[in-house]
Amino acid sequence: MFSRAFTRLWIGQDRPDPDVHLETCAMCGTDFVNPVDWEPVGETHWWMLMRCGACDTWCEATVTNAVAARFDLELDRRMDILERAWAKIDTAAMAVEVETMIQALRRGLIDAADFVR
Repeated sequence: MFSRAFTRLWIGQDRPDPDVHLETCAMCGTDFVNPVDWEPVGETHWWMLMRCGACDTWCEATVTNAVAARFDLELDRRMDILERAWAKIDTAAMAVEVETMIQALRRGLIDAADFVR
């Protein structure tokens, strides 16, 4: 309960520049901010509507192409982490299903007739 209040204080800590590190929430300090909507503003800037997944804070920002590109790379990096974690989970689940099928076949609980329409 108090962790969110304490992270808001940031006493004695260097806080990332919110104008560059868009993934860092200005309210709670976590790095769970994700874009919800965005569109170009001219040729050199982007308007973004973002939401923090930790504290549900919403914010808008107009940023340069360079900041938007850095944010995009950070989001891609995080997506890669999630995809690798999901692949491990999915592989483990498939292994359990295959082992269950093997055991059912060995014990005669299912046979080819079970798969006929």
